[in-house]
Amino acid sequence: MRRRKNWFATLCILYLRELKVYFGTPFGWVILACTMVLLGFCLQAVIQIMSKATGEGVMYYLLSNINFWFFFIFIFPLITMRSLAEEERQGTLEGLLTAPVTTTQIILGKYLAAYTFYLVLWVPLLLYPWMSHLANLYTEYRYGITASGEIPYLLADWFGPYAILSLMGTFFIAVGLLCSAMTRSQIIAGILCTSFMISFYFMGRVTELWGEFPAAPVFHYLSCTEQVSSFSRGLLDTRPVVLYLTLALFTLALVKRVVDYRRWTR
Repeated sequence: MRRRKNWFATLCILYLRELKVYFGTPFGWVILACTMVLLGFCLQAVIQIMSKATGEGVMYYLLSNINFWFFFIFIFPLITMRSLAEEERQGTLEGLLTAPVTTTQIILGKYLAAYTFYLVLWVPLLLYPWMSHLANLYTEYRYGITASGEIPYLLADWFGPYAILSLMGTFFIAVGLLCSAMTRSQIIAGILCTSFMISFYFMGRVTELWGEFPAAPVFHYLSCTEQVSSFSRGLLDTRPVVLYLTLALFTLALVKRVVDYRRWTR
């Protein structure tokens, strides 16, 4: 029991150490600020779309916007490219691998810290209905008229999108960690992760380009856009849960093999 408690205590120390890299340096705050600005641009475009189209929630239009996918793809390389590659370049990874900690603890500490930061990036989305409500109250107080621009934002509008974004993050963060473990260059790690993200995204759109064919169900199953569309409508499906959690565990196992190889060849 004490051994297990010490194992988790060491994991927590490594997790907090990695978390400081994101929140204790300008690196993480710059990514958070850029994400908020880009989400703001996407929301502005969504409001214009919703003024002409009805029937779907704001989150559906927000996550279906091409501008959202443009910066969503680049979030994961930015978060993970320095996790192992930078430590390898600076020589600190060697000291970490020779310390009395297991490879699993090192990987989980970095993975959980990156995943926590990824989840924090989407917290500002919860502020949009509150900000919209305040804007309407100000309009009523300042001009004495009732505004009609409050964003319709119900519980079902954000639960599904947050669920699918969280699920996709489990796998894509693991992929970024694998790319970072394979090289000592942040740039190469970022390029590898970006290439995978773009390939995975367009893999789900193969049927839109080539139409339906015998293997089309596989591509529908892997389609990020279809999964986001379904979850944004409140249609929760267990298949993406199995897909992303299985792929995340498999990818983390590959990361462990890569780090173990480095550990025992030193």
